[in-house]
Amino acid sequence: MKHIVVAFIFTLAAVQLSAQSKKANNVSLLLPFCSKQIIENPNYKDAELGNICREYYQGALIALDSFERAGVKVRLSVFDTENDSMTVVRIMQKTTFKESELIIGPVRQGGNLVLSQFCKKNEVYHVSPLMTFSKIKMDDPFWISANPDLPVYANIILKQILAADTAANIIVVYDKSIVGKSIGQAFKTLASNKKLRIRVLEHNSALDLKLYASNIYANHIVVAATQENAVLNTLRNMGDTATINKLSTYGLMQWFDFKNVDYNLYQRCNLSVFSPFYTDYTRDEVKQFVAKYRERFSTEPSEAAIKGYDQMLLFTDALNQNGKKFMDKLADKSIPLLGTTFRFVKHKESNSYQTGYLNLLKLEKFTLKKVN
Repeated sequence: MKHIVVAFIFTLAAVQLSAQSKKANNVSLLLPFCSKQIIENPNYKDAELGNICREYYQGALIALDSFERAGVKVRLSVFDTENDSMTVVRIMQKTTFKESELIIGPVRQGGNLVLSQFCKKNEVYHVSPLMTFSKIKMDDPFWISANPDLPVYANIILKQILAADTAANIIVVYDKSIVGKSIGQAFKTLASNKKLRIRVLEHNSALDLKLYASNIYANHIVVAATQENAVLNTLRNMGDTATINKLSTYGLMQWFDFKNVDYNLYQRCNLSVFSPFYTDYTRDEVKQFVAKYRERFSTEPSEAAIKGYDQMLLFTDALNQNGKKFMDKLADKSIPLLGTTFRFVKHKESNSYQTGYLNLLKLEKFTLKKVN
């Protein structure tokens, strides 16, 4: 599977796939384009989401071009959910939708809940393409989340740290943002394991990290925060504390969207960041995708466009190769694509599938470099 996905777009022989594609693969794409609303009012409340979905769709079309060249038959049915659960209900009555063998979307929680019973009854997987729902209560073995939930970040970060340093002294500082509280709470659960050296602290301006740092073990400080003041205050605390032994700091990609990005401070704190999405534009596959996207749409591909390409390629190819129960083949495997590596595991509580991978990027000489 790994070879097929990585090489598929440009080098895999069409004959190889054609022999496995005896009929059209029926794929439905349900996204809140909100087309009518945005045409009537460009400032419509869901205009930004609608535009992101259009970029996702454009990336998906590049993947479909590849299937066509390879002789794989795909019948794509596209539906505008208008970000409304009742619209999803009406879509579900359409004949073309009822023939779906794979459903990508909807985006919002309500739409996924509405769709869940249909998918369980008909044994059709539905992919949540852009968002995750950490608090959703849905027992659905046919639901696939293409992005890791926030609480999962803690497990991924912890495993990455311990893989490099089994004796790590880990200090977690979280803020009051949704991201911070979710990751912070997950680390509190992990900290109940007394074999680990983990302290979880809520950010405040008087927090003194020297009180929690070790003089014996290397100190790994996870700043689970997206509020700019909380991040900068914590990093300056570290930057001003030369006595912290063997310091490594871990943050989030959102930090590079702050109004005041202090690269010198990030560098002094020996920063690495975790991100569910990262594209290396020096890779040949990425260069070729960008060229094809520019040629077709006369613009640069966004993050959403690359996700659309990756997900359409991954799941439709899996459907074509293995039929409707394709997750039996995808689960527990590492599948690298343009924007991330997918590593699907079954979620114990919801019985659904979720990718459990984050890109680890090290800041070196003011440039982020992927290290995992």
